[in-house]
Amino acid sequence: MKISQKLSIIIFLIVFFGMSALFYGSYIKQKNDWINFEVSKARALVLEAEAVREAIADAGRAGVYDYETARSSVDKFLHTVPIAVAMNVLKAKADEIGVKMKVPKVSPRNPVNEPDKTDLEVLDMFTRNDKGTGSTPEHFIIDKELDAIRYYKAVRLTKECEICHGDPATSMELWGNDQGIDPTGVRMENWREGEIHGAFEVMIPLSPIISGARMDAFRNYLALLVVIGILLVLVIMVNRLLIFLPLKDVNKRLATIAAGDFSVKLEIRRNDEIGEVYTSLSKTSDSVRDVLYTVMESVNNLASTSAELSSTSEHIAQGAVAQAEEASATASAVEEVNATVLEVSQNARNVAGSAENAKHSVEDSHKIVRQTKMMMEKIAEAVMETEATVRELGKSSEQIGLIVQVIDEIADQTNLLALNAAIEAARAGEHGRGFAVVADEVRKLAEKTTTATKQIAEMIQHIQADTGGAVAGMREGVEKVDAGKQKAEEAAESLDKTLREVENVSGEVTLIARATDEQAGAMDMMTRSIENISNVTKDNSVAASESAEAVEQLSRLAADLQALIARFKL
Repeated sequence: MKISQKLSIIIFLIVFFGMSALFYGSYIKQKNDWINFEVSKARALVLEAEAVREAIADAGRAGVYDYETARSSVDKFLHTVPIAVAMNVLKAKADEIGVKMKVPKVSPRNPVNEPDKTDLEVLDMFTRNDKGTGSTPEHFIIDKELDAIRYYKAVRLTKECEICHGDPATSMELWGNDQGIDPTGVRMENWREGEIHGAFEVMIPLSPIISGARMDAFRNYLALLVVIGILLVLVIMVNRLLIFLPLKDVNKRLATIAAGDFSVKLEIRRNDEIGEVYTSLSKTSDSVRDVLYTVMESVNNLASTSAELSSTSEHIAQGAVAQAEEASATASAVEEVNATVLEVSQNARNVAGSAENAKHSVEDSHKIVRQTKMMMEKIAEAVMETEATVRELGKSSEQIGLIVQVIDEIADQTNLLALNAAIEAARAGEHGRGFAVVADEVRKLAEKTTTATKQIAEMIQHIQADTGGAVAGMREGVEKVDAGKQKAEEAAESLDKTLREVENVSGEVTLIARATDEQAGAMDMMTRSIENISNVTKDNSVAASESAEAVEQLSRLAADLQALIARFKL
Protein backbone atom coordinates (compact mmCIF):
# COMPACT_ATOMS: atom_id res chain seq x y z
CA MET A 1 0.00 0.00 0.00
CA LYS A 2 1.35 3.42 -0.96
CA ILE A 3 2.00 6.19 1.52
CA SER A 4 -0.66 8.36 -0.11
CA GLN A 5 -3.25 5.64 0.46
CA LYS A 6 -2.13 5.08 4.06
CA LEU A 7 -2.20 8.81 4.75
CA SER A 8 -5.67 9.15 3.21
CA ILE A 9 -7.00 6.27 5.32
CA ILE A 10 -5.48 7.73 8.50
CA ILE A 11 -6.98 11.16 7.79
CA PHE A 12 -10.35 9.58 7.00
CA LEU A 13 -10.34 7.55 10.24
CA ILE A 14 -9.31 10.55 12.36
CA VAL A 15 -11.98 12.79 10.83
CA PHE A 16 -14.60 10.01 10.87
CA PHE A 17 -14.12 9.03 14.51
CA GLY A 18 -13.72 12.64 15.61
CA MET A 19 -16.89 13.76 13.88
CA SER A 20 -18.68 10.61 15.07
CA ALA A 21 -17.84 11.41 18.67
CA LEU A 22 -18.90 15.02 18.11
CA PHE A 23 -22.22 14.09 16.58
CA TYR A 24 -22.85 11.41 19.19
CA GLY A 25 -22.46 14.05 21.85
CA SER A 26 -24.70 16.30 19.80
CA TYR A 27 -27.28 13.50 19.61
CA ILE A 28 -27.23 13.05 23.39
CA LYS A 29 -27.59 16.80 23.91
CA GLN A 30 -30.39 17.03 21.34
CA LYS A 31 -32.22 14.12 22.98
CA ASN A 32 -31.91 15.81 26.36
CA ASP A 33 -33.12 19.09 24.85
CA TRP A 34 -36.17 17.30 23.44
CA ILE A 35 -36.85 15.73 26.83
CA ASN A 36 -36.46 19.06 28.61
CA PHE A 37 -38.77 20.66 26.05
CA GLU A 38 -41.44 18.05 26.67
CA VAL A 39 -40.95 18.43 30.44
CA SER A 40 -41.43 22.18 30.09
CA LYS A 41 -44.66 21.53 28.17
CA ALA A 42 -45.83 19.22 30.98
CA ARG A 43 -44.84 21.87 33.54
CA ALA A 44 -46.83 24.50 31.65
CA LEU A 45 -49.81 22.16 31.53
CA VAL A 46 -49.64 21.55 35.28
CA LEU A 47 -49.17 25.25 35.99
CA GLU A 48 -52.26 25.92 33.90
CA ALA A 49 -54.19 23.42 36.05
CA GLU A 50 -52.79 25.07 39.19
CA ALA A 51 -53.99 28.42 37.87
CA VAL A 52 -57.48 27.00 37.33
CA ARG A 53 -57.39 25.56 40.83
CA GLU A 54 -56.44 28.92 42.34
CA ALA A 55 -59.08 30.72 40.25
CA ILE A 56 -61.84 28.37 41.44
CA ALA A 57 -60.66 28.82 45.02
CA ASP A 58 -60.67 32.62 44.66
CA ALA A 59 -64.17 32.47 43.18
CA GLY A 60 -65.36 30.35 46.10
CA ARG A 61 -63.86 32.73 48.62
CA ALA A 62 -65.54 35.63 46.75
CA GLY A 63 -68.97 33.98 47.14
CA VAL A 64 -69.49 33.30 43.47
CA TYR A 65 -70.83 29.78 44.11
CA ASP A 66 -74.02 28.85 45.95
CA TYR A 67 -72.75 25.99 48.08
CA GLU A 68 -76.20 25.29 49.52
CA THR A 69 -77.51 24.52 46.04
CA ALA A 70 -74.29 22.67 45.09
CA ARG A 71 -74.59 20.36 48.07
CA SER A 72 -77.82 18.94 46.68
CA SER A 73 -75.93 17.29 43.81
CA VAL A 74 -72.50 15.65 43.84
CA ASP A 75 -71.82 16.70 40.23
CA LYS A 76 -72.66 20.32 40.99
CA PHE A 77 -70.56 20.16 44.14
CA LEU A 78 -67.52 18.80 42.28
CA HIS A 79 -67.68 21.76 39.89
CA THR A 80 -67.04 24.01 42.90
CA VAL A 81 -64.07 21.99 44.22
CA PRO A 82 -60.79 23.63 42.99
CA ILE A 83 -58.70 20.45 42.70
CA ALA A 84 -61.48 18.53 40.95
CA VAL A 85 -61.93 21.30 38.34
CA ALA A 86 -58.12 21.52 37.91
CA MET A 87 -57.89 17.75 37.35
CA ASN A 88 -60.65 17.88 34.72
CA VAL A 89 -58.94 20.75 32.90
CA LEU A 90 -55.57 18.96 33.05
CA LYS A 91 -57.07 15.75 31.67
CA ALA A 92 -58.80 17.58 28.82
CA LYS A 93 -55.63 19.42 27.79
CA ALA A 94 -53.55 16.23 28.14
CA ASP A 95 -55.86 14.43 25.74
CA GLU A 96 -55.52 17.30 23.27
CA ILE A 97 -51.68 17.13 23.17
CA GLY A 98 -51.54 13.32 23.29
CA VAL A 99 -50.23 12.75 26.83
CA LYS A 100 -51.61 10.94 29.85
CA MET A 101 -52.20 12.34 33.32
CA LYS A 102 -53.29 11.31 36.76
CA VAL A 103 -53.12 12.57 40.33
CA PRO A 104 -51.55 9.73 42.36
CA LYS A 105 -51.91 9.76 46.14
CA VAL A 106 -52.06 7.29 48.99
CA SER A 107 -55.58 5.77 49.34
CA PRO A 108 -57.11 7.77 46.47
CA ARG A 109 -60.87 8.23 46.19
CA ASN A 110 -60.69 7.54 42.44
CA PRO A 111 -59.08 4.12 41.61
CA VAL A 112 -57.61 5.65 38.46
CA ASN A 113 -55.21 7.60 40.68
CA GLU A 114 -53.93 4.49 42.52
CA PRO A 115 -50.11 5.00 42.81
CA ASP A 116 -47.60 2.44 41.53
CA LYS A 117 -44.14 1.80 43.01
CA THR A 118 -42.56 4.75 41.22
CA ASP A 119 -45.39 7.08 42.28
CA LEU A 120 -44.95 6.07 45.92
CA GLU A 121 -41.18 6.71 45.77
CA VAL A 122 -41.71 10.19 44.28
CA LEU A 123 -44.45 11.05 46.79
CA ASP A 124 -42.18 9.96 49.63
CA MET A 125 -39.37 12.13 48.24
CA PHE A 126 -41.74 15.13 48.00
CA THR A 127 -42.87 14.62 51.60
CA ARG A 128 -39.26 14.45 52.86
CA ASN A 129 -37.95 17.40 50.82
CA ASP A 130 -40.92 19.80 51.05
CA LYS A 131 -40.34 22.88 53.19
CA GLY A 132 -44.08 23.48 53.78
CA THR A 133 -44.18 26.88 52.07
CA GLY A 134 -43.43 28.38 48.69
CA SER A 135 -43.49 26.55 45.39
CA THR A 136 -44.16 22.84 45.56
CA PRO A 137 -41.35 20.48 44.50
CA GLU A 138 -41.27 18.86 41.06
CA HIS A 139 -39.45 15.88 39.56
CA PHE A 140 -39.30 13.84 36.37
CA ILE A 141 -37.88 10.43 35.47
CA ILE A 142 -37.28 8.39 32.32
CA ASP A 143 -39.34 5.20 32.66
CA LYS A 144 -38.05 2.77 30.02
CA GLU A 145 -40.56 0.08 31.02
CA LEU A 146 -43.52 2.37 30.31
CA ASP A 147 -41.59 4.11 27.50
CA ALA A 148 -42.53 7.49 28.93
CA ILE A 149 -41.27 10.64 30.60
CA ARG A 150 -43.08 10.90 33.94
CA TYR A 151 -43.34 14.48 35.22
CA TYR A 152 -44.54 15.09 38.79
CA LYS A 153 -45.64 18.32 40.47
CA ALA A 154 -46.59 18.09 44.16
CA VAL A 155 -50.05 19.30 45.26
CA ARG A 156 -50.12 21.16 48.58
CA LEU A 157 -53.43 21.23 50.48
CA THR A 158 -55.13 24.62 50.86
CA LYS A 159 -57.74 25.77 53.35
CA GLU A 160 -60.49 24.88 50.86
CA CYS A 161 -59.24 21.27 50.76
CA GLU A 162 -60.07 20.79 54.44
CA ILE A 163 -63.81 21.02 53.57
CA CYS A 164 -63.63 17.46 52.18
CA HIS A 165 -60.31 16.17 53.56
CA GLY A 166 -60.15 17.90 56.95
CA ASP A 167 -61.24 16.91 60.47
CA PRO A 168 -64.09 14.33 60.47
CA ALA A 169 -65.47 16.01 63.59
CA THR A 170 -66.51 19.01 61.46
CA SER A 171 -68.79 16.95 59.20
CA MET A 172 -71.90 17.91 61.19
CA GLU A 173 -71.09 21.61 60.91
CA LEU A 174 -70.13 21.43 57.26
CA TRP A 175 -72.27 18.68 55.82
CA GLY A 176 -75.00 18.06 58.38
CA ASN A 177 -73.91 14.50 59.35
CA ASP A 178 -72.16 13.07 62.35
CA GLN A 179 -70.47 10.23 60.42
CA GLY A 180 -67.38 12.25 59.43
CA ILE A 181 -68.07 11.98 55.67
CA ASP A 182 -68.18 14.62 52.93
CA PRO A 183 -70.92 15.05 50.26
CA THR A 184 -69.34 12.33 48.08
CA GLY A 185 -69.91 9.80 50.85
CA VAL A 186 -66.18 9.32 51.60
CA ARG A 187 -64.81 9.63 55.11
CA MET A 188 -62.76 12.75 55.67
CA GLU A 189 -58.98 12.05 56.05
CA ASN A 190 -58.18 14.63 58.78
CA TRP A 191 -55.57 16.36 56.55
CA ARG A 192 -54.32 19.89 57.20
CA GLU A 193 -53.51 22.91 55.12
CA GLY A 194 -49.92 22.90 53.74
CA GLU A 195 -49.52 19.09 53.70
CA ILE A 196 -48.61 17.11 50.55
CA HIS A 197 -50.50 13.87 49.93
CA GLY A 198 -50.56 13.77 46.13
CA ALA A 199 -49.13 15.18 42.93
CA PHE A 200 -50.04 16.01 39.36
CA GLU A 201 -48.44 13.44 37.03
CA VAL A 202 -48.04 13.89 33.28
CA MET A 203 -46.77 10.90 31.25
CA ILE A 204 -45.22 11.89 27.91
CA PRO A 205 -44.50 9.12 25.33
CA LEU A 206 -40.74 8.61 24.98
CA SER A 207 -40.58 6.77 21.65
CA PRO A 208 -41.46 9.79 19.44
CA ILE A 209 -38.76 11.84 21.18
CA ILE A 210 -36.10 9.16 20.71
CA SER A 211 -37.18 8.56 17.11
CA GLY A 212 -37.04 12.27 16.31
CA ALA A 213 -33.62 12.64 17.91
CA ARG A 214 -32.32 9.59 16.05
CA MET A 215 -33.72 10.83 12.75
CA ASP A 216 -32.02 14.18 13.21
CA ALA A 217 -28.79 12.42 14.17
CA PHE A 218 -29.05 10.16 11.10
CA ARG A 219 -29.50 13.14 8.80
CA ASN A 220 -26.55 14.87 10.45
CA TYR A 221 -24.51 11.68 10.06
CA LEU A 222 -25.24 11.48 6.35
CA ALA A 223 -24.18 15.10 6.03
CA LEU A 224 -21.03 14.17 7.95
CA LEU A 225 -20.19 11.38 5.52
CA VAL A 226 -20.63 13.74 2.56
CA VAL A 227 -18.39 16.34 4.20
CA ILE A 228 -15.78 13.69 5.04
CA GLY A 229 -15.83 12.43 1.45
CA ILE A 230 -15.32 15.92 0.06
CA LEU A 231 -12.55 16.65 2.57
CA LEU A 232 -10.86 13.34 1.77
CA VAL A 233 -10.87 14.07 -1.98
CA LEU A 234 -9.45 17.54 -1.35
CA VAL A 235 -6.77 16.16 0.99
CA ILE A 236 -5.77 13.50 -1.54
CA MET A 237 -5.52 16.06 -4.34
CA VAL A 238 -3.51 18.50 -2.20
CA ASN A 239 -1.18 15.74 -0.99
CA ARG A 240 -0.67 14.54 -4.54
CA LEU A 241 0.26 18.00 -5.82
CA LEU A 242 2.36 19.15 -2.87
CA ILE A 243 3.93 15.94 -1.60
CA PHE A 244 3.63 12.78 -3.66
CA LEU A 245 4.44 14.16 -7.15
CA PRO A 246 7.67 15.80 -5.86
CA LEU A 247 8.50 12.58 -4.01
CA LYS A 248 7.96 10.60 -7.21
CA ASP A 249 10.45 12.89 -8.97
CA VAL A 250 12.93 12.34 -6.12
CA ASN A 251 12.45 8.58 -6.44
CA LYS A 252 13.10 8.74 -10.19
CA ARG A 253 16.39 10.59 -9.70
CA LEU A 254 17.42 8.26 -6.87
CA ALA A 255 16.83 5.29 -9.17
CA THR A 256 19.27 6.88 -11.65
CA ILE A 257 21.85 7.29 -8.88
CA ALA A 258 21.23 3.71 -7.71
CA ALA A 259 22.06 2.54 -11.24
CA GLY A 260 25.54 4.10 -10.80
CA ASP A 261 25.08 7.44 -12.54
CA PHE A 262 26.32 10.07 -10.08
CA SER A 263 26.48 12.76 -12.74
CA VAL A 264 22.78 13.58 -12.13
CA LYS A 265 22.20 16.99 -10.55
CA LEU A 266 19.39 17.32 -7.99
CA GLU A 267 18.22 20.90 -8.14
CA ILE A 268 14.83 22.19 -6.99
CA ARG A 269 13.69 25.51 -5.61
CA ARG A 270 11.35 24.85 -2.70
CA ASN A 271 11.39 26.17 0.85
CA ASP A 272 9.52 23.26 2.41
CA GLU A 273 10.53 19.78 3.63
CA ILE A 274 10.60 18.43 0.04
CA GLY A 275 13.15 21.11 -0.85
CA GLU A 276 15.23 20.12 2.18
CA VAL A 277 15.11 16.48 1.03
CA TYR A 278 16.31 17.49 -2.44
CA THR A 279 19.15 19.52 -0.92
CA SER A 280 20.22 16.69 1.38
CA LEU A 281 20.13 14.14 -1.46
CA SER A 282 22.18 16.47 -3.66
CA LYS A 283 24.81 16.82 -0.93
CA THR A 284 24.79 13.05 -0.41
CA SER A 285 25.29 12.43 -4.14
CA ASP A 286 28.19 14.90 -4.27
CA SER A 287 29.78 13.32 -1.19
CA VAL A 288 29.48 9.80 -2.63
CA ARG A 289 30.95 10.99 -5.92
CA ASP A 290 33.94 12.51 -4.09
CA VAL A 291 34.37 9.29 -2.11
CA LEU A 292 34.34 7.24 -5.30
CA TYR A 293 37.04 9.48 -6.81
CA THR A 294 39.15 8.94 -3.68
CA VAL A 295 38.50 5.19 -3.68
CA MET A 296 39.48 4.96 -7.34
CA GLU A 297 42.83 6.64 -6.65
CA SER A 298 43.38 4.47 -3.57
CA VAL A 299 42.63 1.29 -5.52
CA ASN A 300 45.16 2.22 -8.19
CA ASN A 301 47.79 2.88 -5.52
CA LEU A 302 46.82 -0.36 -3.81
CA ALA A 303 47.39 -2.34 -6.98
CA SER A 304 50.95 -1.02 -7.38
CA THR A 305 51.77 -1.40 -3.69
CA SER A 306 50.50 -4.99 -3.51
CA ALA A 307 53.01 -6.06 -6.18
CA GLU A 308 55.91 -4.68 -4.11
CA LEU A 309 54.58 -6.30 -0.95
CA SER A 310 54.43 -9.69 -2.64
CA SER A 311 58.19 -9.88 -3.26
CA THR A 312 59.02 -8.47 0.19
CA SER A 313 56.80 -11.06 1.88
CA GLU A 314 58.64 -13.92 0.16
CA HIS A 315 62.04 -12.71 1.50
CA ILE A 316 60.59 -12.32 5.00
CA ALA A 317 59.17 -15.83 4.90
CA GLN A 318 62.53 -17.37 3.93
CA GLY A 319 64.38 -15.48 6.73
CA ALA A 320 61.74 -16.52 9.27
CA VAL A 321 62.19 -20.20 8.39
CA ALA A 322 65.97 -20.02 8.93
CA GLN A 323 65.54 -18.16 12.22
CA ALA A 324 63.06 -20.77 13.43
CA GLU A 325 65.56 -23.60 12.79
CA GLU A 326 68.34 -21.81 14.76
CA ALA A 327 65.95 -21.08 17.63
CA SER A 328 64.97 -24.77 17.81
CA ALA A 329 68.63 -25.85 18.11
CA THR A 330 69.31 -23.29 20.85
CA ALA A 331 66.22 -24.40 22.74
CA SER A 332 67.44 -28.04 22.76
CA ALA A 333 70.81 -27.06 24.26
CA VAL A 334 69.21 -24.89 26.91
CA GLU A 335 66.83 -27.71 27.84
CA GLU A 336 69.80 -30.04 28.54
CA VAL A 337 71.48 -27.43 30.77
CA ASN A 338 68.17 -26.79 32.50
CA ALA A 339 67.78 -30.52 33.27
CA THR A 340 71.25 -30.57 34.96
CA VAL A 341 70.46 -27.47 37.00
CA LEU A 342 67.14 -28.96 38.07
CA GLU A 343 68.92 -32.12 39.29
CA VAL A 344 71.42 -30.04 41.33
CA SER A 345 68.56 -27.96 42.71
CA GLN A 346 66.68 -31.09 43.76
CA ASN A 347 69.78 -32.51 45.55
CA ALA A 348 70.30 -29.19 47.34
CA ARG A 349 66.68 -29.19 48.44
CA ASN A 350 67.10 -32.76 49.75
CA VAL A 351 70.22 -31.78 51.77
CA ALA A 352 68.40 -28.70 53.07
CA GLY A 353 65.52 -30.93 54.13
CA SER A 354 67.88 -33.32 55.96
CA ALA A 355 69.62 -30.41 57.71
CA GLU A 356 66.24 -29.00 58.70
CA ASN A 357 65.22 -32.40 60.10
CA ALA A 358 68.48 -32.63 62.09
CA LYS A 359 67.88 -29.12 63.38
CA HIS A 360 64.39 -30.10 64.53
CA SER A 361 65.79 -33.26 66.23
CA VAL A 362 68.44 -31.25 68.11
CA GLU A 363 65.82 -28.68 69.10
CA ASP A 364 63.59 -31.47 70.41
CA SER A 365 66.53 -33.00 72.39
CA HIS A 366 67.40 -29.58 73.75
CA LYS A 367 63.82 -29.09 74.88
CA ILE A 368 63.81 -32.55 76.55
CA VAL A 369 67.09 -31.82 78.40
CA ARG A 370 65.75 -28.46 79.54
CA GLN A 371 62.57 -30.13 80.74
CA THR A 372 64.65 -32.84 82.54
CA LYS A 373 66.70 -30.13 84.25
CA MET A 374 63.54 -28.36 85.34
CA MET A 375 62.04 -31.62 86.66
CA MET A 376 65.23 -32.42 88.62
CA GLU A 377 65.15 -28.93 90.11
CA LYS A 378 61.56 -29.52 91.15
CA ILE A 379 62.54 -32.96 92.60
CA ALA A 380 65.37 -31.36 94.56
CA GLU A 381 62.99 -28.75 95.92
CA ALA A 382 60.47 -31.48 96.85
CA VAL A 383 63.18 -33.59 98.58
CA MET A 384 64.40 -30.59 100.52
CA GLU A 385 60.86 -29.78 101.58
CA THR A 386 60.36 -33.44 102.61
CA GLU A 387 63.65 -33.34 104.57
CA ALA A 388 62.45 -30.27 106.42
CA THR A 389 59.16 -32.00 107.13
CA VAL A 390 60.95 -35.10 108.46
CA ARG A 391 63.17 -32.92 110.66
CA GLU A 392 60.04 -31.29 112.06
CA LEU A 393 58.60 -34.78 112.57
CA GLY A 394 61.76 -35.74 114.58
CA LYS A 395 61.41 -32.64 116.70
CA SER A 396 57.75 -33.43 117.29
CA SER A 397 58.59 -37.03 118.31
CA GLU A 398 61.16 -35.73 120.80
CA GLN A 399 58.51 -33.42 122.27
CA ILE A 400 56.10 -36.34 122.43
CA GLY A 401 58.82 -38.37 124.27
CA LEU A 402 59.14 -35.61 126.83
CA ILE A 403 55.39 -35.53 127.27
CA VAL A 404 55.30 -39.34 127.65
CA GLN A 405 58.06 -39.14 130.26
CA VAL A 406 56.00 -36.61 132.21
CA ILE A 407 52.98 -38.90 131.94
CA ASP A 408 55.10 -41.85 133.18
CA GLU A 409 56.25 -39.82 136.16
CA ILE A 410 52.66 -38.84 136.91
CA ALA A 411 51.67 -42.53 136.73
CA ASP A 412 54.44 -43.48 139.18
CA GLN A 413 53.28 -40.76 141.57
CA THR A 414 49.70 -41.93 141.15
CA ASN A 415 50.77 -45.53 141.89
CA LEU A 416 52.52 -44.39 145.12
CA LEU A 417 49.49 -42.34 146.12
CA ALA A 418 47.22 -45.33 145.50
CA LEU A 419 49.49 -47.55 147.58
CA ASN A 420 49.45 -45.06 150.44
CA ALA A 421 45.67 -44.79 150.15
CA ALA A 422 45.36 -48.59 150.37
CA ILE A 423 47.51 -48.63 153.48
CA GLU A 424 45.37 -45.91 155.06
CA ALA A 425 42.19 -47.78 154.09
CA ALA A 426 43.52 -50.95 155.72
CA ARG A 427 44.15 -49.04 158.86
CA ALA A 428 40.59 -47.69 158.79
CA GLY A 429 39.21 -51.19 158.83
CA GLU A 430 35.63 -51.74 157.76
CA HIS A 431 35.09 -48.03 157.12
CA GLY A 432 37.99 -47.79 154.69
CA ARG A 433 37.06 -50.85 152.59
CA GLY A 434 35.30 -48.79 149.88
CA PHE A 435 38.17 -46.35 149.73
CA ALA A 436 40.58 -49.30 149.45
CA VAL A 437 38.70 -50.55 146.39
CA VAL A 438 38.99 -47.14 144.75
CA ALA A 439 42.65 -46.89 145.62
CA ASP A 440 43.23 -50.33 144.12
CA GLU A 441 41.50 -49.31 140.86
CA VAL A 442 43.57 -46.12 140.72
CA ARG A 443 46.71 -48.16 141.21
CA LYS A 444 45.73 -50.52 138.36
CA LEU A 445 45.03 -47.55 136.12
CA ALA A 446 48.42 -46.07 136.99
CA GLU A 447 50.10 -49.36 136.14
CA LYS A 448 48.31 -49.48 132.75
CA THR A 449 49.36 -45.91 132.10
CA THR A 450 52.97 -46.77 132.92
CA THR A 451 52.84 -49.74 130.56
CA ALA A 452 51.31 -47.60 127.76
CA THR A 453 53.84 -44.84 128.19
CA LYS A 454 56.66 -47.35 127.95
CA GLN A 455 55.20 -48.69 124.68
CA ILE A 456 54.82 -45.15 123.33
CA ALA A 457 58.40 -44.36 124.31
CA GLU A 458 59.62 -47.43 122.41
CA MET A 459 57.57 -46.42 119.34
CA ILE A 460 58.92 -42.87 119.50
CA GLN A 461 62.47 -44.23 119.66
CA HIS A 462 61.76 -46.32 116.54
CA ILE A 463 60.27 -43.24 114.78
CA GLN A 464 63.28 -41.15 115.73
CA ALA A 465 65.58 -43.83 114.38
CA ASP A 466 63.58 -44.08 111.12
CA THR A 467 63.46 -40.29 110.84
CA GLY A 468 67.21 -40.06 111.15
CA GLY A 469 67.64 -42.64 108.40
CA ALA A 470 65.14 -40.81 106.19
CA VAL A 471 66.95 -37.52 106.69
CA ALA A 472 70.26 -39.13 105.78
CA GLY A 473 68.71 -40.75 102.67
CA MET A 474 67.12 -37.50 101.60
CA ARG A 475 70.43 -35.69 101.94
CA GLU A 476 72.05 -38.29 99.71
CA GLY A 477 69.13 -37.91 97.21
CA VAL A 478 69.56 -34.14 97.16
CA GLU A 479 73.24 -34.55 96.43
CA LYS A 480 72.49 -36.97 93.57
CA VAL A 481 69.79 -34.65 92.17
CA ASP A 482 72.28 -31.78 92.23
CA ALA A 483 74.78 -33.94 90.35
CA GLY A 484 72.09 -34.90 87.77
CA LYS A 485 71.07 -31.28 87.35
CA GLN A 486 74.73 -30.39 86.70
CA LYS A 487 74.96 -33.12 84.04
CA ALA A 488 71.71 -31.88 82.48
CA GLU A 489 73.11 -28.35 82.28
CA GLU A 490 76.26 -29.67 80.62
CA ALA A 491 74.11 -31.66 78.14
CA ALA A 492 71.97 -28.56 77.42
CA GLU A 493 75.08 -26.47 76.73
CA SER A 494 76.40 -29.18 74.40
CA LEU A 495 73.05 -29.35 72.58
CA ASP A 496 72.98 -25.53 72.30
CA LYS A 497 76.36 -25.65 70.60
CA THR A 498 75.22 -28.50 68.32
CA LEU A 499 71.96 -26.60 67.53
CA ARG A 500 73.90 -23.48 66.50
CA GLU A 501 76.17 -25.51 64.25
CA VAL A 502 73.18 -27.34 62.71
CA GLU A 503 71.40 -24.01 62.16
CA ASN A 504 74.50 -22.65 60.41
CA VAL A 505 74.69 -25.75 58.21
CA SER A 506 70.93 -25.59 57.50
CA GLY A 507 71.19 -21.89 56.58
CA GLU A 508 74.09 -22.52 54.22
CA VAL A 509 72.32 -25.48 52.60
CA THR A 510 69.11 -23.44 52.29
CA LEU A 511 71.02 -20.64 50.57
CA ILE A 512 72.56 -23.19 48.20
CA ALA A 513 69.12 -24.70 47.48
CA ARG A 514 67.60 -21.26 46.97
CA ALA A 515 70.42 -20.26 44.63
CA THR A 516 70.04 -23.47 42.62
CA ASP A 517 66.24 -22.93 42.52
CA GLU A 518 66.75 -19.40 41.24
CA GLN A 519 69.25 -20.70 38.71
CA ALA A 520 66.77 -23.39 37.66
CA GLY A 521 64.03 -20.74 37.41
CA ALA A 522 66.28 -18.54 35.32
CA MET A 523 67.14 -21.48 33.07
CA ASP A 524 63.44 -22.33 32.83
CA MET A 525 62.64 -18.72 31.92
CA MET A 526 65.43 -18.81 29.37
CA THR A 527 64.04 -22.04 27.95
CA ARG A 528 60.55 -20.55 27.74
CA SER A 529 61.94 -17.38 26.18
CA ILE A 530 63.80 -19.38 23.57
CA GLU A 531 60.68 -21.47 22.99
CA ASN A 532 58.67 -18.27 22.66
CA ILE A 533 61.24 -16.92 20.25
CA SER A 534 61.03 -20.17 18.32
CA ASN A 535 57.23 -20.07 18.35
CA VAL A 536 57.19 -16.41 17.36
CA THR A 537 59.67 -17.17 14.61
CA LYS A 538 57.47 -20.02 13.42
CA ASP A 539 54.43 -17.77 13.67
CA ASN A 540 56.31 -15.10 11.76
CA SER A 541 57.14 -17.67 9.13
CA VAL A 542 53.51 -18.72 8.90
CA ALA A 543 52.41 -15.08 9.02
CA ALA A 544 54.86 -14.23 6.28
CA SER A 545 53.43 -17.02 4.15
CA GLU A 546 49.92 -15.89 4.95
CA SER A 547 50.97 -12.31 4.26
CA ALA A 548 52.20 -13.35 0.86
CA GLU A 549 48.88 -15.04 0.19
CA ALA A 550 47.06 -11.97 1.53
CA VAL A 551 49.08 -9.74 -0.78
CA GLU A 552 48.05 -11.91 -3.71
CA GLN A 553 44.41 -11.69 -2.58
CA LEU A 554 44.87 -7.94 -2.15
CA SER A 555 46.10 -7.72 -5.71
CA ARG A 556 43.05 -9.62 -6.93
CA LEU A 557 40.81 -7.44 -4.72
CA ALA A 558 42.38 -4.29 -6.16
CA ALA A 559 41.65 -5.57 -9.64
CA ASP A 560 38.04 -6.34 -8.64
CA LEU A 561 37.65 -2.86 -7.13
CA GLN A 562 38.97 -1.27 -10.29
CA ALA A 563 36.42 -3.22 -12.30
CA LEU A 564 33.65 -2.29 -9.82
CA ILE A 565 34.43 1.44 -9.80
CA ALA A 566 34.54 1.43 -13.58
CA ARG A 567 30.77 0.75 -13.46
CA PHE A 568 30.07 4.18 -11.92
CA LYS A 569 29.62 7.27 -14.03
CA LEU A 570 31.26 10.24 -12.29
